[in-house]
Amino acid sequence: MLAHDTQWRQGDLLTLEAAAALTLVELAEKMRRVIVITHDCDLAHDGEPFVEIIVAEVVPVADANFSYAKHPRRLHLVFERSDGTLLVLDLQHIDRHRVPADDFVQHAAQDESVRLTDHEKRTFKQWLAARYGRPAFPHAFETRLRKSAGKRTVERQIAKILEPEAKHLLGLFFDLGEQRGFEAADGHAYALSISVVYDTTEGATEARLAAGRVAGQLRRLFDHAFGTPDAATEIALDACEAVADTYMTLADLRRVDQWRLEFISLRDDDKGDFLPVGKIPA
Repeated sequence: MLAHDTQWRQGDLLTLEAAAALTLVELAEKMRRVIVITHDCDLAHDGEPFVEIIVAEVVPVADANFSYAKHPRRLHLVFERSDGTLLVLDLQHIDRHRVPADDFVQHAAQDESVRLTDHEKRTFKQWLAARYGRPAFPHAFETRLRKSAGKRTVERQIAKILEPEAKHLLGLFFDLGEQRGFEAADGHAYALSISVVYDTTEGATEARLAAGRVAGQLRRLFDHAFGTPDAATEIALDACEAVADTYMTLADLRRVDQWRLEFISLRDDDKGDFLPVGKIPA
């Protein structure tokens, strides 16, 4: 077992030699790295017989579609090397493993040449939590979003709208009000408000403009697919606004749910991968 004063923390990276000694990767596989995902408190707890890890792939650059914990199954996590360069890892939940704690104590060694910034570590924790904390929208609501609107369904078109602006956006948040857990009957519209939340820490002006463009395109999409709010019988988009992350309060996060197109893979003629359904932990 790990000692109570262990220096291991969630997000620490194993050396290649240690990962190979634990038979998690081959020593020659320099494009695969191993990350500890067990919570800090559990690492030092006598009752935890295993250490959870993820085997990740090294990728050249981070894809904005897999940043900010947008995707519930995949994350691009950025480590800073001691020489100032970046190490970007592609994490997927299907690559989670458990290592007996005794084996971990015997073989594990921390790669001290890399570190996670506080921002990246928060994102990492959010991504791990989102797997079990993401909401389930009403079935009737999700079915209506799968309605065809031209060559694609509404949800596929939402993905296409988000994709080029993804690097500026922290999330798309849906507010269904009192209909949040309600299965609406045919002819009864869901009243929906959307917040397109953008990042103010990186290129705030550009991010605000990008979020505004997304909000405008979403309003046009919903009006085309479902009609204007006063006439809609399926989904009435009452509001869709660009919102700075600094304006989102804890009360807001408890009221809204983050929408991710989690099961929608784009067709062969679409560029890119699929976008993120989850809730940012409050």
